[in-house]
Amino acid sequence: MKTQETTKAKPKKKASDASNKSAKVESKTPKAKKTGIRSTGDKRQFPAPWKLQGEGFLFPLFSKKAYNLESSFMDEEDRKSYGGGLGALLFVNYSSSDVGPYHEVLYIPGNFEWNGKKFKRITRIFVSSRESVEAGRRNWAIPKEQADFVWTRQNSVTKIEVSRDGKLFLRASIRTIGLNFPVSTSPFGLSLLQKQDGEYLNTSFNGTGKGKFARLENLWIDETVFPDFLKAGGFRTGFGISPFEMVFPEAIKQTESSTIQ
Repeated sequence: MKTQETTKAKPKKKASDASNKSAKVESKTPKAKKTGIRSTGDKRQFPAPWKLQGEGFLFPLFSKKAYNLESSFMDEEDRKSYGGGLGALLFVNYSSSDVGPYHEVLYIPGNFEWNGKKFKRITRIFVSSRESVEAGRRNWAIPKEQADFVWTRQNSVTKIEVSRDGKLFLRASIRTIGLNFPVSTSPFGLSLLQKQDGEYLNTSFNGTGKGKFARLENLWIDETVFPDFLKAGGFRTGFGISPFEMVFPEAIKQTESSTIQ
């Protein structure tokens, strides 16, 4: 009986009690935290270094030079310095980054020569985050553009669709195969040299993760928006990495007398 009495509220105070409780709840409600993809109103600069985590796929290509010179979105300086060789197509689902989660697809057509050395350069890249676009251009001169992604996974098959302004321009279906094995960028010494507004920025990044072999089962691309990876010399067999951790450090400005890292 005592328990029943303590749970009953007196009719005269019910309305005021509810009002007071509501006021207390409102006064104690914390401000919403900014998570995920931030709005374009966010004035922070998101400087390097960035720490990133997620999953992704890498498919190598051995360049068909004539196709890449014509169709991999190079400018005149790119064409003059382009040497072909080993490139890649990457799909990435970042679950965590300095600008929140986002998706990415990028294309590296092979080697470029500058100041007597070879390096890699991203000539086409789309991401799902406006903040990633702005910071990527500012921090590393990576020519990011924004697009919409649909990324779904069912068992060993991942399906990816990428569109811009409501128009689909890339569709891929990827199957992972076999057992996990450790992967690391350290043995390869991966280094980018990107250019923007007359400046060259060199970035040497590193990452580790768990890998599996991956098979590109289906791929359709609108070549007016993105290079056709298979026509460019791409291989259908590559690697799936899940999970991975990667650090993208501060870029180093280069001059004709600089030594590329």
